Amino acid sequence: MTQHTRSANWQDHASAILSGFLGDWLEHRASPLAVDLQFFHRGLPLCLNQPEADQPERTLVLMIHGLTELESIWDYPDQPGVNYGTLLAQLLGATPLCLRYNSGRAIYRNGEALSEALDTLTRHWPVPVERLILVGHSMGGLIIRSACHAATQAGHSWTALVDSCVYLGSPHEGSWLAQAAHSAAGVMNRQSRDYLKAVGDVLDLRSEGIRNLSRGEVLAEQRGMPPLLPGARHFAISGLLVNNPEHPVNTLFGDALVLDASARGTHQPGWQLTATACIPGINHIRLTHHDKVYQQLKEWLR
Repeated sequence: MTQHTRSANWQDHASAILSGFLGDWLEHRASPLAVDLQFFHRGLPLCLNQPEADQPERTLVLMIHGLTELESIWDYPDQPGVNYGTLLAQLLGATPLCLRYNSGRAIYRNGEALSEALDTLTRHWPVPVERLILVGHSMGGLIIRSACHAATQAGHSWTALVDSCVYLGSPHEGSWLAQAAHSAAGVMNRQSRDYLKAVGDVLDLRSEGIRNLSRGEVLAEQRGMPPLLPGARHFAISGLLVNNPEHPVNTLFGDALVLDASARGTHQPGWQLTATACIPGINHIRLTHHDKVYQQLKEWLR
């Protein structure tokens, strides 16, 4: 039987937005407003040590949202509970899962936490897990890479289950908007007038997660990039604001937040993506719930 609960309320959304900007600060102060890392199945939270799912399958599809978002970002407009995960579940005979997490934490810390959580979940799943598909939007894609690296370092066995990693608008080489905020803060802080420095201080009130986005950082030491998880397929989808791929708006702004080259990790050494797709006319947020994106996922993952 399909299970549903209420949609995320305004407090959930407010907490997600606040955590995106100040999540590391909130966590450091043990604030109840800091979002905890948690898995959801059809709107219901899962207990990692005793996960319960309607008709648990041997294939898991895990959807991981981006900065300041909730798992509800995946739902199609006016179709609550319908998303890439549930559609792929019907196609593949899988169980759809979503992750909620504090997007203001450093990406490597969320990656380590996700690695531990997946290790627990796969060991306690009601049936043996044979296939794991990870789909991340924006920051979520960076967290996938970080979690795979952390699991490899820790010797977790769940990495052997990973069939595919899908990155939707993930800023592997940084987000131009996050980079702009970083540059603007630096310029303002170097000014002699106090009121300009005050503006710089406000711009500099960015969480560690946002700072990581400016350079696509997924490691604790922030030096170099880990290789893509061996043995898994890796897919990247980027969006563009304007339908004409050659339009200068696309060159300058990409999908509004991430440029096409960054979403593909064009300059990453040693990368070998299985396939990539660029879909003009789809902005950064719509990458999470658009039929063209689903059709591409279906073609790759079935």
